[in-house]
Amino acid sequence: MVDGQVVVFSGASRGIGEQISRRLAAVGARVIGIARGGEALERVEAEIRSRGGWFQPLVGDLRDLEWAEQAGNQIVREHGAPELVVSNAGHSIHRYLADYTGRFHDVTRTAGVNYLGAVGLALPLLEAMMGQGRGHLIAISTVNLGLPMPGWSVYTASKAAYEQWLSCVAPELRTNGVRATSIHLPRVATAMSAPTAGRYPLPELTVEQAADVICRAIVTRPRVVVPWWSRLGAVVSAGWPEGLQMVWEAVLRSGWRP
Repeated sequence: MVDGQVVVFSGASRGIGEQISRRLAAVGARVIGIARGGEALERVEAEIRSRGGWFQPLVGDLRDLEWAEQAGNQIVREHGAPELVVSNAGHSIHRYLADYTGRFHDVTRTAGVNYLGAVGLALPLLEAMMGQGRGHLIAISTVNLGLPMPGWSVYTASKAAYEQWLSCVAPELRTNGVRATSIHLPRVATAMSAPTAGRYPLPELTVEQAADVICRAIVTRPRVVVPWWSRLGAVVSAGWPEGLQMVWEAVLRSGWRP
């Protein structure tokens, strides 16, 4: 499905992005990997090319919204419409309200990576994909969307914004031959999530397991991928929000800061 095709992958320098970039290049994809870290991208490029794969690094910061849009236009101009775009780059922040009331930049930079910059990059790519009448956009999201928790307000809100945007444009994309998939991952054992390791009694994935989920979605192209327990939690949360709030109030009053 991707052999000889252009694939755009943000957050490609480590973790899930690095793992998937290797896998896609190994089966013949022409991977354009985006990340802030130039040295890390060069390392991924060297490894992939040493195995005969095709990888082109594109260094930039999605928080720079002008750059994000220009990067999308550059990719189309130099490589044409991609077959697959994976919006994987993310900025995670675990901080309680009282800890960021004087730090609005925490909100803006998280929204820049997880929502605004991601959309800015995607728009030129989607225009080209709709023009060719095919393609696939995958958004890597979080189970926190259905299970809102104290301490994750900034992160979850930014992911929810992109999720709602994708939900609204998905029918428009489909009528133009482009599929859209949103994957709600639980916690994945990466460097980004290391500070909160072991805090939650919920399933956790390795990088390889998360990559397996994404690879299946590339092939099957579902609209949404959500763990069953997250779907159940979302139903309870939506149906009894007062109860969920009381639970979290009791937890916080106990002195535990999840």
